Amino acid sequence: MSYHFHLPDIGEGLEEAEIVEWLVAVGDTVARDQALVEVLTDKASSELPSPTAGVVVALGGDEGDRLRVGDLLIEIDDGSAGDADPPRSEATAPPESMPAEPAEASAESHSASRASRPKASPATRRRARELGIDLAGITGTGPGGRILDGDLDAARASAASRTGATAVPAAPSTTAPRGDAPQLGQLPAGRHPLRGVRGVIARNMAQSWSEIPHIHSLDELDASLLLDLRTRMEGMGRPVTPLAVAVVAAARALRAFPQVNACVEGSAEGDEMLVHERVNIGLAVATDGGLVVPVLHDADGLDVFSATTAIEGLAARARTGDLGTADLTGGTFTITNYGSLGGRWATPIIPPGQAAILGMGRIADRPVAVDGSVEVRPLLPYAFGADHRIVDGDLLEAFKRSIVEDLAEPLRLLVDP
Repeated sequence: MSYHFHLPDIGEGLEEAEIVEWLVAVGDTVARDQALVEVLTDKASSELPSPTAGVVVALGGDEGDRLRVGDLLIEIDDGSAGDADPPRSEATAPPESMPAEPAEASAESHSASRASRPKASPATRRRARELGIDLAGITGTGPGGRILDGDLDAARASAASRTGATAVPAAPSTTAPRGDAPQLGQLPAGRHPLRGVRGVIARNMAQSWSEIPHIHSLDELDASLLLDLRTRMEGMGRPVTPLAVAVVAAARALRAFPQVNACVEGSAEGDEMLVHERVNIGLAVATDGGLVVPVLHDADGLDVFSATTAIEGLAARARTGDLGTADLTGGTFTITNYGSLGGRWATPIIPPGQAAILGMGRIADRPVAVDGSVEVRPLLPYAFGADHRIVDGDLLEAFKRSIVEDLAEPLRLLVDP
């Protein structure tokens, strides 16, 4: 009889998910716990295992479709006796010519297949298909053997050298998110559905901009001592990044001004302000699949050294697609470092569920007045955005001043409690 597997409640209050990639097809024999499909929610992507062994009869949607919790995801004939199912269309019926496999052999073969399935992000799988590369023949160099875009480039070059052909250099994958296009900003004319991570970004940005009344404050600070700290610490073998200093400074400011570590939520009686108990700082990271914001949980417990290590690890896992739902949820404040892309000024958008955001531009030498004369100093442009429903101008300026003072003199973070 047929087993109807409906989209389960994946948690975090999410009511729908997008089908990213089917890992099985109609007519396939699957084993219990075999990965069936990769789905993407507004928080993270995950693979859903089969609740039973059997033959796939029908799929509940195509790649790119969005299903709600409780919608039919897949139909599997588990071979057990039972009442006959309602007649199915020829399009969803399993092919009669497909020979049946013995159950034990099928489970064994699919268990082996599941264990040997190459690890790679959806964007890397898509690029491999575009290049005609079989992932099964590649040894991944990423965490846990995950296949990275660099591994695809190496395999492509190796294949070209064996055939005597000249490999066409691939577009670098680390410069900016590629999305569904092979190169930054390259798409053919026509309509393109907002799917995958790009669709999540679109929905979140639309929600933020329509629901949160933004105010922004922009300025520059002298980053001489910040860069001096980085240079001195590198010489002592203890790397520190300006972003890590900003994280620790922001965490301290959020503890000093908890009203900024808050958000507005709706209720049956109307809107209310929720002040978060924990300080969890999201960090915007550009990946091949699009912009993601992994979260440093309990950032107020980090110093500048541990924050540097934690940020590097989080960003690396974001770019290799190894983030879980917990890594992408719970943020109470966000920092976006568009200076790493060369940007100077921006007015960043506050993510849903938060009340403020810090944007950091590129540090560069610029003229500045010092004691009545013009000098060249390394200046760090910054921008603060806040939800004007709960953060007024005076609070925003006090919060901003706390962070700016710590960035301008980072030794405060090493000596002050």
